[in-house]
Amino acid sequence: MNVQVRLYMIKSILIFLVFSFSLLHSQTLPNSTTKTYENDIVSLDTNQNDPDSFWYMIEEDLSEEKIQSITESNFKTKEWKQIAVPGNLYQNKEHYAAKKTVTLAKWVQFPLDSSKQLSFRLGVINDRDRTYLNGKLIGQTGEWNATEPQAYDKLRFYNIPSQLIQYGKKNLLLIRIQPYFGNSGGIEQDETLLGPTDKVNARFFKDEFIKLLFLTIYSTVGGYFLFLFIRRRKDRENLFFALFSFSFVIYNFLRNQLKYEFEFSFLEMKKLEYMTILLLIPFMYHFLRTLFEEKYHILGKILDGIQLVCFIYFALTHNIETFSFLLTNFIQPTWVLYVILIFAILFKNLKKKERRAFYITIGLTIVLFAAVVDTATNRNYWVFPRIMGYTFLVFNISLAIILANSFVKLNEEVEDLNKNLEKKVEERTDALNESLNQLQILKEKQDGDYFLTSLLIHPLARIDNQIPEIHIETYVNQKKKFQFRGKDGEIGGDICIVGTVHLELGEYTVFANGDAMGKSIQGAGGALVLGVVFQAVLSRAKSSYTKSRPPELWLKDLYVELQSVFVSFDGSMLSSVVLGMVAKDGFVYYINAEHPWSILYRDGVASFIETELSMRKLGFPKNDHYFQIKTFALEPGDTLLIGSDGRDDIGFIKEENGTRIINEDETLILRFVERSKSDINNLVYEIETNGEITDDLSFLKIEYSPKNRRMSLPDFVKKEYIEIKTKAKQGKYEFALEQLETLMEKFPHPNFYAFAGKLYYQLKNWGEAIRNFKLATNENPNREDYLYLTAKTLFKNNQTQEAVIWSERLFLRNKFHKQNTKLFLHLLDLTKNIDKKEFYLEFLTAEKV
Repeated sequence: MNVQVRLYMIKSILIFLVFSFSLLHSQTLPNSTTKTYENDIVSLDTNQNDPDSFWYMIEEDLSEEKIQSITESNFKTKEWKQIAVPGNLYQNKEHYAAKKTVTLAKWVQFPLDSSKQLSFRLGVINDRDRTYLNGKLIGQTGEWNATEPQAYDKLRFYNIPSQLIQYGKKNLLLIRIQPYFGNSGGIEQDETLLGPTDKVNARFFKDEFIKLLFLTIYSTVGGYFLFLFIRRRKDRENLFFALFSFSFVIYNFLRNQLKYEFEFSFLEMKKLEYMTILLLIPFMYHFLRTLFEEKYHILGKILDGIQLVCFIYFALTHNIETFSFLLTNFIQPTWVLYVILIFAILFKNLKKKERRAFYITIGLTIVLFAAVVDTATNRNYWVFPRIMGYTFLVFNISLAIILANSFVKLNEEVEDLNKNLEKKVEERTDALNESLNQLQILKEKQDGDYFLTSLLIHPLARIDNQIPEIHIETYVNQKKKFQFRGKDGEIGGDICIVGTVHLELGEYTVFANGDAMGKSIQGAGGALVLGVVFQAVLSRAKSSYTKSRPPELWLKDLYVELQSVFVSFDGSMLSSVVLGMVAKDGFVYYINAEHPWSILYRDGVASFIETELSMRKLGFPKNDHYFQIKTFALEPGDTLLIGSDGRDDIGFIKEENGTRIINEDETLILRFVERSKSDINNLVYEIETNGEITDDLSFLKIEYSPKNRRMSLPDFVKKEYIEIKTKAKQGKYEFALEQLETLMEKFPHPNFYAFAGKLYYQLKNWGEAIRNFKLATNENPNREDYLYLTAKTLFKNNQTQEAVIWSERLFLRNKFHKQNTKLFLHLLDLTKNIDKKEFYLEFLTAEKV
């Protein structure tokens, strides 16, 4: 069937070509005579083999008196030149830009008698003319001496008044012509005829309506491709070909003589013609580029820009001479580059043995040949009928062959599908069932992995708090839910861990709220790593070395161990986390590694206890340099709430269009905490009722409820303490110290211990000063100056190693404490701890995150 379709198409093309060129050939009549008979049409064109067929020209604007005075006897008294008609009068460049008014003449014989109306067809005259027969005006076109073009592409038809004809004698046909362009003029194209009016007109309308018929075909083709584009928008090649077809139709209609029947402005029609011709080649290039899915070449972009600039210029101006100059000397040369791009696309696809490229190459080659012929005709290189309107049908037929082949191929596939539909459905069903079984097996294995991972995480996320003054509550809701063998489970990257560690300075509740990077199994892997390392550090806390560590250094050791494990994954596993420890006095030591800010709920008001990011997630390279321990003193009745970013990633539905947006207000959680009064279950309810939870969600809640509250000092004790400080300012250190010791026995207070330490420091009793400073620090760990005074006094007492520990504690809290930093670095030099000094020096040079 494919072979039959191709043979039919080829036969159709051959028949069409023979028919088209026979029409073209029929437009030219032999120039054997200038005589006419009643039923004949005689050509007045010049025949190079017949000397009598030449026309005469004089470069002079003859007045009507002179025209009327010309007879056969005095005709040769003027300097007439023989010329060929049709053709351009200005063949030599030295005649260009003259725009001279010229007069053409030809002697014509008529029969002895004629009962029919006769007419002249005088071809395309550039630009305006006045035509005379035997000295009498029989027709004129265009306004004489006008500055704008009048009708330089219009065919001239003039009826001959019978009373002007000299039967049996020579009649003088004389045409006065005013050219518009400087390099062309005269009867340039078409043909000159003399014959019966009905036959001359019938010949004209037959030719023009044949052209119009072809334009109708091309309009239908363009509409069909536009319909294809509307139905399937991604096939942009259909749009470009539709635009090309419509532009081609508009351009050729503006070259058709029937346009004058609509009485449009000649200048506006010419302007539109010049604008339309700019679109043809670019649309063809983009049609082929999108059809074969080729890249938009940079040269194509430049050429499109040139055409666009010229298009806008043509639209805004009215100088036809400038249009013609730009088109001839500037725009048409760019079309050669377009043709190169077009054939580069075709040759590339011909190498791939693309059948569509073969058909299009044949059709396009014929069209380009016709375009070259028509361009040369427009430039008056020769006189030849326009053939572009006919040959374009060949290109459309090549596209029709492509569509026919596609249709046949599609039809064969449909027939094959109809014949084997039931079998194909069964095969497809079996394949789908097999795929479903495989999917169910994989799903069960995956859920098994999830279940095993959740079993491993569960014992690691223990809540072990042994300090009665501290109440801990946690909530974890992972986004990924699953079911394995009838058991429901969930898996994700959020984890809450609480443990207890016994140090020499007291008992501490250690806590962690982490959010590992990734969804499902990846996040769970990070949570698993965090939990294992955390529990391992807690297990080692029973050793004598660990117990002797102060809370700041113990927390630093925990962080360093977690960071070293996570960083070994080379960035593929990260986790935000809040690590901390809280004593029974409510004093909190913690670090925040890119976790949402912690919330303090006090007296019914929720607020953040942090204002800026100081550290990156666990696993971030060189994160140790940004390490900083933060402290916070809880007051009785306070609640500290730590949560993952699932608390902020809440989805809201827009009422206007139903789209979902993610919350960007980080303070929204504070309002939820205040409404829920920091109750976790109520807090989760507030979040769920106001939006959709889009991520893993976890909370760790710390409530401080001391059994015994420290009583304030009586007024008389405060008064006595002020008197002691006054004695000390007077330099009576021993007397003041004696009174202070008596006061401390009855009323022990951190401020008294600190002041006693300062008095012993002045007396250079380093041992007692150290003891009192330590007592003051343990009773009031929030005072950084107590830490510094302890380290300084230990240094004075030559207890260098212990001084390093106290100074390091303050440095981890506040590296910008200049006095302590100077002392700390000096102590590291004394102890020759070079590695630690280099490590901490990078703390000082690291910028804030």
